[in-house]
Amino acid sequence: MSRARPRLRSRGTTTSVVARGRRRLVCAAGAAVLLAGCSVSPAGAEQQASDRAQLAALVEADVEEYLAEADAPGKVRAVVVHHDGAPLAERYHLTDADEWWDTRSVTKSVMSTLIGIAIGDGLIDGVDATLGELLPDRRDEMTEEVAALTLHQVLTHTAGFGEEGSAADDYWWTEDWVGSILATRAETGGDVGTFAYSNAGAHLLSAVLVEATGVPVLEYAREELFDPLGIPTEPVFEPTVDPADPDSLDEVYADYVEADFAWGVDPQGLHEGSCCSKLRPRDLARLGQLYLDRGRRDGEQVLPESWVEEATRQHVEVPAAGVAGYGYMWWTGEVDGHETSVAYGRGGQAVVVVPELDLVVAVATEFDDRDPLRLAQAFGPESVVRMVELAIAPHVQP
Repeated sequence: MSRARPRLRSRGTTTSVVARGRRRLVCAAGAAVLLAGCSVSPAGAEQQASDRAQLAALVEADVEEYLAEADAPGKVRAVVVHHDGAPLAERYHLTDADEWWDTRSVTKSVMSTLIGIAIGDGLIDGVDATLGELLPDRRDEMTEEVAALTLHQVLTHTAGFGEEGSAADDYWWTEDWVGSILATRAETGGDVGTFAYSNAGAHLLSAVLVEATGVPVLEYAREELFDPLGIPTEPVFEPTVDPADPDSLDEVYADYVEADFAWGVDPQGLHEGSCCSKLRPRDLARLGQLYLDRGRRDGEQVLPESWVEEATRQHVEVPAAGVAGYGYMWWTGEVDGHETSVAYGRGGQAVVVVPELDLVVAVATEFDDRDPLRLAQAFGPESVVRMVELAIAPHVQP
């Protein structure tokens, strides 16, 4: 729901965490060497387990210290760290591993993943396919310019579908979201090729997937992504708001907050493409691990390796200080000099993938739309990346 602009190369300092990280770097490096062995004796395995437990304790302590300074309101509920292909550390605050959280715009990265799978399955020709080709039943609603827009442009927010907060976002309160998005783009669309973070454009991906697969987005996601990753999706709450009754939003939202797995739908039953699927922190980490493992899970190629490469490399420069760019619904940049991909959702929902460090970090943060202080207390993208850079990365250097 938000325009996420993570400062992917943060050089801010939290002195105590930096100092502690440097003091512990030697210990962490030694543990990494011990953990790299391929075949060990029982005594060696016991030592490895002990060293990994010590490494986890160091990470957890520095994350806790960092959050004490950077998250004064205490809104960060979970931090899950994977290293060397396995869970390393978990930190929960006023919650537990089984609670589900609104992922906000991390959902965009999930949608990108599903698009990549559909391309790999041969259901979508590729990112050069146009909206006119991808949505043939809607072709009559498109101008020639809109029909010529490519999937690549939609995925990189360069299709001119208006930024969040602009007239393009009014589709939320219409009877036909996709129709409204196409009509607004035809009337007030922006410059093609210019980055403009767009919820409207992202929602079109839902329509594209349904047209390509012939089934609802959630059904395809279950079979091709969620089930392979071990993410449960039953029971599911699929809320929608009646555009004719805006007052119903409060009741629907209250039910959404209380639900476990949830994914809202538009009036036509299309799952929201821009935001708000609910997942658990460990599920976010599994998504990041899938990308770190080049699309493989338990020996199965769930996501084409070529898509991992394309989705997480910079396709467009983002005009914001400290941000390198944007891929296919993934932010791109660096953490401590290492190439990094970030899925970020408003308020502090994040998946950070640092391949050179064999590192995945997932973050879930309390962000309740009913809270008038939610924006002031949000754990921003700069804070997420700085936490990884200062409190986690120093312990897992190669």
